[in-house]
Parts: sequence; C-alpha cells; structure tokens
Amino acid sequence: MAIRDTLKANLDVALAGSNVSVSAELPFTTGGEALYLKNMKKLYLDQDNIDKSILFTSLDNSDVYNVNTTVTGFLAVDAKNPPGDIDTITDNIITSRLAISGQPTRECEMATNIESDVLIYTFNFNFITV
Repeated sequence: MAIRDTLKANLDVALAGSNVSVSAELPFTTGGEALYLKNMKKLYLDQDNIDKSILFTSLDNSDVYNVNTTVTGFLAVDAKNPPGDIDTITDNIITSRLAISGQPTRECEMATNIESDVLIYTFNFNFITV
C-alpha cells in the first residue's frame, strides 16, 4: 500500500468531526487550476514522490539504499473566516504522519500562504527509511 493511501485513511478518521474533509482525487489540478482553491476546506494529497539512492555500496551486491518518500498536502480556507477549529485541524494533519509504520523518520512541515483572501496550508510529509 502506498504511503499516500495509508495517510489518507488516517486523515479520514482524524478529520471526521471537523469542517475539513480529505479528497481522494488525483490529479488535484484541472485545466491548470488547483482543485484545492476551488473546493476549499478539502485536503488534497499528492502522489508519493520516491527518491531512492545508494547509501552504501557493498562488494557482494547487497547495497544499502536510502529511500525518501515525500507526500505533499494542500488545504485552502477563507482567510477572513477560517474554521474555528483550524488549529486542531492542522495539528491532526501533522500528527497523522505517525500512522505510517516502518519508517524511522516521519516528518511533516507546514507552511502558510495567502492568495486573494484564501489561506493556503501546505503540508510536506517526509518519510525516510534505510
């Protein structure tokens, strides 16, 4: 199962009682326009972006790889009237990284940006395994 699928399943449960839902749509753009800007209060997750590189080379061809999987999430809300529980929502989204097992490194960075009265949250989930 892809990390995105596990993350989405956990987020469905974590955000069940809030004003925000999780979209299963891929791709999350149509005609060059981001769907999260059209469908506010809906979290969109990008596909797994996997970067695999050799960490150690061995003589017996059993090389050790570093696998870095990144999933980016986007959530847009009205900047003038954000949901009252937006802090809890963002905390639940960030904490959902812990649902991914078998990954020694499970990180999530959040950034915000305002475009035309729309507050955009960008979540960069990063999972690293050796």
